Amino acid sequence: MASGPIVGAMILLRWVGVHAGSVLLCGLVGVGFFPDLSAFLRPFLPMLVSLVLGLAIARMDVGSILRDFANPRKLALMLAALVAFVPLTCLALVGVGTLLGASPETILALAVFGASPPLSSAASLALMLGYDARMTLQFGSLATLALPLLGPLTMSLVGIDVDVAVLHMAFRIAAMVAGGFAIGLGLQAILGRSRIAAHRDAFNGAATIGMLLFLFPLFDGVLGFARAEPLQAAGLLALAVMLNFGGHIAVSIGARRVADLPRAQAAGLMFGNRNVSFYLAVLPLNPALGLFVAASQIPIYATPAVFGRRK
Repeated sequence: MASGPIVGAMILLRWVGVHAGSVLLCGLVGVGFFPDLSAFLRPFLPMLVSLVLGLAIARMDVGSILRDFANPRKLALMLAALVAFVPLTCLALVGVGTLLGASPETILALAVFGASPPLSSAASLALMLGYDARMTLQFGSLATLALPLLGPLTMSLVGIDVDVAVLHMAFRIAAMVAGGFAIGLGLQAILGRSRIAAHRDAFNGAATIGMLLFLFPLFDGVLGFARAEPLQAAGLLALAVMLNFGGHIAVSIGARRVADLPRAQAAGLMFGNRNVSFYLAVLPLNPALGLFVAASQIPIYATPAVFGRRK
């Protein structure tokens, strides 16, 4: 009796997984029509961040990643890259914004972008685009694991006053990261990595639905702020697109001097596509930051279409 609903759910999940790009873009357009749902889900944002992270981790070979970290030379190189990726990038962005006389809201957006790890699904994007997915997976995992310590320290280093104690911010980020790893490893233990791989489309569908749910709290209050401050909203949207696409292209070109094409492209992908939602979930409610984080999803979801043509 129960097999009917289960089969139906699997068919639906497979369909959503096959059409994930279109479904996500439709969700990105449609989320603004449900402001009450966005407000209702806003308190659940930390759990949804963990869920999206967990669905990405469920596909990872965590043991292989840990074995790579056991190589002292490789670990040293990744740690050096991590310092450049987070605190140095954050300092550079905030410094440029300050020199240009940017508003406090723009400075906060620049700091959050610079202090964020690569997107949880960056490895999946790398696979779609033909970039070095393994490097993306390794570095993304390290950056996410280091975020509870490195993120708050970086925000303090650049002098961003967010009215949240550093230890409190670190604890909340650590809870989301730990929750994501618990969900991912739990799914691997229950389903098995072979079954997850065998039902790839259905799992893509589940991940897509998780990302759709994740979108709603990101847009809480965003449309009202955009209507009240249209010029500032347009500026934050332009900033999100410029940091993503511009950073992707610039870092890819610069990294070609020291790496082969797939690795250079992966570096650009990780630089432009960052998991800025961590900070929205731990910082006090800020409509401008909420709009920046919501706007950041637009180039993220458009990345396969835009950069896929460059292959």
